[in-house]
Amino acid sequence: MLKIIVPFLTLLLIEMNKTETQKGVSINTVTITFDAEEDIRRGSKIILTCSASILKHTTERIQIVYLFYKGQDKGVLLEKVTSDALESQYIIQSARVSHSGYYHCVVEAGTEKKKSESTFITVTGNVTSPLLTIQPMDVIVGDSIELHCASDEIPPLTFIFFKFNGPKAQRLKDVRSNEKFAVHQLKVAANTGKNYSCQVQASGINYSRHSKIVQITVQDPFSDPVLEIEPSDTIFEGDSLTIRCMVNFTPLFLGVQPQMMIVKDAIPITTIYNTTTAVFTTTAALNDTGEYECIAKWKEAMKMTKRKVIVKVPVSEPTLKSKRTGDNVLEGDTLDLSCAVLKGSYPITYKFYKVTTDAALYQKSLNATEAVYSITSVNSEHHGTYSCEASNTVNQRNQTKRSQYVTITVKVPVSNPTIKGNSLKDVHKTGEVVTLLCHSTTGTLPITYSLFLNKRFIYSASKSNTEPAAFKVLINETNDGGEYKCKAENEIPNLFKYSEGMNFTVKVPVSTPLLYPLLNSTEVKLGETMTLHCITSTGTPPITYTLYRNQSSLQSVSTMQAIPAVFKITIATMEHSGEYRCKAENQISSQRSDGVSLHILNTSWWKYIIISVSLAILVAAAILSLCLIRLCKNKDISQVDESDGTHQGEPLQHIQGSRKGSMEIIYSKVGKMIHPSSIFLGADADRNHEGDYTNIMQPEGNGANTDRNHEGDYTYITLPEGKAYIFTGSDSESDCDGDYTNVSSKRKAANTDSDSCSDENDAIQYTQIDLTALQSGNMPQPLGHTVYASIALDKIQQGSP
Repeated sequence: MLKIIVPFLTLLLIEMNKTETQKGVSINTVTITFDAEEDIRRGSKIILTCSASILKHTTERIQIVYLFYKGQDKGVLLEKVTSDALESQYIIQSARVSHSGYYHCVVEAGTEKKKSESTFITVTGNVTSPLLTIQPMDVIVGDSIELHCASDEIPPLTFIFFKFNGPKAQRLKDVRSNEKFAVHQLKVAANTGKNYSCQVQASGINYSRHSKIVQITVQDPFSDPVLEIEPSDTIFEGDSLTIRCMVNFTPLFLGVQPQMMIVKDAIPITTIYNTTTAVFTTTAALNDTGEYECIAKWKEAMKMTKRKVIVKVPVSEPTLKSKRTGDNVLEGDTLDLSCAVLKGSYPITYKFYKVTTDAALYQKSLNATEAVYSITSVNSEHHGTYSCEASNTVNQRNQTKRSQYVTITVKVPVSNPTIKGNSLKDVHKTGEVVTLLCHSTTGTLPITYSLFLNKRFIYSASKSNTEPAAFKVLINETNDGGEYKCKAENEIPNLFKYSEGMNFTVKVPVSTPLLYPLLNSTEVKLGETMTLHCITSTGTPPITYTLYRNQSSLQSVSTMQAIPAVFKITIATMEHSGEYRCKAENQISSQRSDGVSLHILNTSWWKYIIISVSLAILVAAAILSLCLIRLCKNKDISQVDESDGTHQGEPLQHIQGSRKGSMEIIYSKVGKMIHPSSIFLGADADRNHEGDYTNIMQPEGNGANTDRNHEGDYTYITLPEGKAYIFTGSDSESDCDGDYTNVSSKRKAANTDSDSCSDENDAIQYTQIDLTALQSGNMPQPLGHTVYASIALDKIQQGSP
C-alpha cells in the first residue's frame, strides 16, 4: 500500500510545484500575420506568424503552446507548436485555392489562454477537379452503389454529387467534410440514372469543375411483362374472361423468382409469388369493365403493363328517384331527379320526361350508371308525374329501358297568418262569445290553425279550403283577456308560422245594485239626515254609483274598491219624500237598483197641543187681568204667601187682577222649555234661578194707561218644586202687534222639533190658544171674570190638576 501512495504523492508535489511556478504568467495580446505577395496565386508560399505578448513574474522559463486554425470560430486545427519563444510560424509551401479563407491562432501559457483576431487570405486560381469512383459498376435494379468523390484541396470542403439524365445534371446531395473525400450511397431503381459526377466547393465560395462522368451498367432481371386478354375482341356479358400476366428472364438471372400481380382499377385481384405467370379467369359482367395492370416485382425492380377491358352489357331498367325524402318539394327549393341503372355498357344515354309532354325535359350521355336532372326554384308548374329512359348500344343493337313513374308534389309553406276579431272592440265583458278569425293566405292545404292565449294553447282547427279558421272563445273571467296569437302549419314539418298578437281586455259587468238605509229604517223626520248605501256584488272597477229620487239625479260617487257608495240626504221638506234608486255603472254596463221609499214622520200634532195650551193660558191671563182691575179699585193688591202652595200636585194659585179686555183668542209666545216631566215632577227644583215664566202682554185698544212706556202687564208663573204662581200686574200698553203669552225658560232646555214658526234670536214658538172656560172642580172659583189656567205639561191635558 505504501508503495502506491509514495509515487502518487511525489507526482502530486511535482504538479503543484509546476502550477506554482506558472502562476505568475499573464498573456496581454495575441496576433496573427501572414507573409506573402499581395496577389497570392495558386502555388505561392504563405508563412503565418502567431505572436504573443506575455508578462512573467518569475525567472523560470515557461512553455508556450501555439495552435493554428483555419476558420473564424473553432475552425480546422492546422498545426500545434510548443515553444518557449514569444512567436511561432505555420508555413504553406504551395498554396491552393482551398487555402483561401480566415485564419487565427490561440496561445496557451500556464493557465492562461487567449485567441487572436482572424485574418483573411485569398488565393487566386482554380479549384482542382475531384475524382469520382463508383462501386460496383455492374448492378441490377434493387442493388446499392457507393459514390466516392476525392479532392487534393484543403478541407473543410463541400462535395456535391450529380446524376445525369441526358445532358441535364440533377443535384443529388451535398456532403460537407473535414476530410479530402466524401461518400454517397444510392439504391438503383428501374428509373435510376446511369451517369454520375461530383464537384468540390472550397472556402465556401470557390467551386471546382465537375469530375469525369462515371457510367454504371444496370441490367434487368426480367423482360417487360405481357398482359393477355381472352377473348381479344369485343367482350359481352356472360363470356368467359381470362386475363394472363407473364414475364421472361435473362440468362444471367435465371434464379430470380419475381412477384406477379394482376390489378384492376388500382385494386389487386391476383397475386402470385416465385413464378413468371399470373392468370385471372371470370364470367364477364359489367363490373369487370375497367383498367387492368400486369405488375412484375423483384427487390427494387418493378415493371408493369396496362390494358383497358370493356364488357358490353345492355342497360338494366333505370330507377327514377327524387333526392328529397317523400317526393315532397318546397316551393322555391331545388329538385334533383336521379335516373340510375344497375348495369350497362358505357356510354349510357339518359332522358327525363314529364307525362304531360312527349319531349324530353333533359338528355345526357355519360360513362356512368347515374344521371341527375336538376330543377332550380321549383314552383307549382313543376308539380306532376315524371319518368326517365336509359339506353346504350350493345352488339350493334340499341337497348332502351324506361323507369317507373314518380309523382312530385310541390308543397307551399304557410304564410304568416293574421288574427282578428269579429268586432273592433278591445274591451269585452264576461259572458260574451268572441269569434277570432285566423287566416294564412298561402300554403298547401290542409292547414291546421292553433289558438294561443298568453302562450298557452287553447285548441286547434283544420281547414281544407282557403277560408279562415273561426275560433269561438267564451269569456268566463278576466283571465280570458290578454294576448291572443294563432299558429298556421301544414304537412311541411318545422315550417309553421305565428301571427302577430291581438290584445283585448275582459271586464266584469256590474250586477244589480242594492240600495239600503244605514239603520235599515225608511222612517225619517224632517230635518234629519238619512244615510243610504248602494253596492253591487260584481263589476270591474272603477264603478260609478248615482243616486236618483223620482228619476232625478242627486249625487254620484266613484270607487275603485268593492265597497258601498255612501249617500247622505238631509230631509228638509216633505218634498224630499218619494222613491229613491241608485245606478251602478262601469265601462261596459250599468244597472239600477230596486226603489226605496222614505217615510217622513209628521210632527205637527205637537204644534196643535202647544197652541191649545197657549190659548188656555191667554184666556186665564185675561180673566186674571179683569180680577186685578176690580181689586185695584177696592183694595190694595194682596200678595199670596209662597208657602201656601208647597205641596206638590196642588192646584195652580192665582191673584185676581183687573180685566183689560175681552177677547176669545190671544197669541201666546212659548219659548224653549225643559222637558215637562222635569218641571212638574220637581226635577232640578233646587236650582237657583228665577224659574220659567209666562209674560202676558196687555192687548191694545183698552185705553188704560196707554202712555206707559213698558212692556205691559204680565204674570210670572214660577215652577219651583212643581208649584206654579200667578202675578197680576197693572194695566199697560203693549208695543207689540197683539196680545200674546210669552212662555220662556231661563235655563237651557232640551231642543224640541216643531213645524211651528220660530223667532230667529231665541227660537220662541207661536201658538194660537182658544180661551175657553176652564173646568176644575177642585179649584175655588174667584169672583168676577177671573180665568183659571192650569197647564200640566207632562200630560198636556187642560182642566186637570
